[in-house]
Amino acid sequence: MGMKKHLAVCAGMVLFIFSATTFASAEIKIGVNAPRGELQALKRFGELKLYLEHELGDTVTLIPRRVDVLLSALEKEKPDFVLGNPVHTAIMQQEEKTIPLATMNLENGPLFAGVIIAKKGSGISTVQDLRGKKIMTLNPLAAAAYVFQTYYMLEQGIDPRTESAAFIQGKKLDDLVYSVKAGVMDAAFIKSGILELMDSEGLIAMDEFVVLDERQDAGFHQRHTTPLYPSWFFSASSQVNPELRDKFKTALLKLTPDHPACTQARIKGFIEPLPLDSLHEALRALQLRPYHQ
Repeated sequence: MGMKKHLAVCAGMVLFIFSATTFASAEIKIGVNAPRGELQALKRFGELKLYLEHELGDTVTLIPRRVDVLLSALEKEKPDFVLGNPVHTAIMQQEEKTIPLATMNLENGPLFAGVIIAKKGSGISTVQDLRGKKIMTLNPLAAAAYVFQTYYMLEQGIDPRTESAAFIQGKKLDDLVYSVKAGVMDAAFIKSGILELMDSEGLIAMDEFVVLDERQDAGFHQRHTTPLYPSWFFSASSQVNPELRDKFKTALLKLTPDHPACTQARIKGFIEPLPLDSLHEALRALQLRPYHQ
């Protein structure tokens, strides 16, 4: 092969490699909290994934994980972004130096609450009735299915961790509701909106349950027991390029309530991240991570 032809072939190979590198789509990994199970999370945020791929020009992979294993799974899978509850967010921000980008704006706004339910006709109507009773929750990493209610009860002079007959952790929110419906558990800690959602899905009837210490908060229309706290957050790994981080945040904040990504996820979009002071106060009082030592 002549020298000129050889050089032309080499130049062509270099150009091909450069082009492939330039136009190959990068992968952006997003860890996602999945309190109702991983398949449900993939379905709920499928349109959001497609929207982000369009806005960012890269492949987006969702990594849904149960509440109790999300943080440990992330240590291995090292996602670029995480959609987690405020407890996950507080822990990651303090331990991993993640950067909160946006708070999820739910159907009732960017706040949510904890609910304590019992079976209608059980004779249980207030948290004071839960001494010596069987209670099911999610893991202590669950904001509105553990932390909010446990802190609320502690403020009412009851520590459910030590004063209940059983304080058992379930795997999915639906299972907690079913355990009360079946009479296996006397009460359960669930997040606001789940009763309404499961009723709309035909899985339960809301009038089968009572909400303990039910309260009213202006503008918040879902049944609940505890005060309101900031909703889920999108956070960025400290290793993410600032340009990508800013682009990701911009994409989140410009979502409108009528976009398919929002309607499928049952949200209105995202807003600037809210302060987590009230959540940190609860975690400190309960001596939970990141204040567990």
